[in-house]
Amino acid sequence: MYVTSPNHYVDSDISRVSRDFLASEVFERAAIRSLPEESLLFCEGDEAVQVYEILEGVVRTSKVLCDGRRQIISFGYPGDLVGISHDCRYHYDCETVSEVKLRAHRKNACSANSQTEPEFCKLLLKHTAFEMNSMQEHFLMLGRKSALEKICSFLVVLLDKVAVEENGLMRFQVPMYRSDIADFLGLTIETVSRTITKLRKDGVIDLPKPNEIIVCQPAKLRALAERSE
Repeated sequence: MYVTSPNHYVDSDISRVSRDFLASEVFERAAIRSLPEESLLFCEGDEAVQVYEILEGVVRTSKVLCDGRRQIISFGYPGDLVGISHDCRYHYDCETVSEVKLRAHRKNACSANSQTEPEFCKLLLKHTAFEMNSMQEHFLMLGRKSALEKICSFLVVLLDKVAVEENGLMRFQVPMYRSDIADFLGLTIETVSRTITKLRKDGVIDLPKPNEIIVCQPAKLRALAERSE
C-alpha cells in the first residue's frame, strides 16, 4: 500500500486477477502461516525464495540507512503481495504491524512452472507494474505534498480501503504506530501528532481510541488531501 492521492487505489483488474488466482487450486497448495505482532518476515539481503500474500493483518516494508534512519516503503494489507524481487534477494525488510495470516508461495513457481501456473505469473506481473507506478506517485508525495496533505492522503486511503460504516459514520483501525506513519510520510512524530490533533479539533475526524479513527467529514478530508497548507 502506497499513500499518494485519494484515488490511487483503484485497480479492478488486479483485484479480479488476485481473487481468481488466490481461489485457484494452484495457490491453495501454498503454505499458510500465522505470525504475531512485530515479527520479522524477511530481511534485506535474504534469499528471495517466496512471495507472500497477506490474508489478515498488516505488514510494513522498510529500508534502514547506515546512520540508523528508517524509511517505510509501504504497508501491506489483505490482498497485497510482498516479497516480489527481480533477482534472488529481498531488497527491503518486512515486519508485521499486527497479528497476520499470510500465504507463502515459492518464487520459482513463475520461472520454473510458467506453463502450469500461468495465473501466478500474470498476478506477479500485474502487481509488479502496479508497484512501480505506486512508487513513482509515492516519491511525488514525499517531495511535493505538505504535511497536512500527506496526513490527509494517508487517512483517505485507509478510509477507502478498510473503513466500515457505523451509524452513518466511517470508522477504521490504525494498527501502525505514529512513528511508522512518520517514517512512511517523511515527517516527524511531532508533526504527525500535531496534524492529527488539528484535524480532530476542526471536527474532520474523531479519535475514540488511540488506534481508531472516525471520519466525521469525508468530503473535507478528501479536499484537504489535495490542498496546500
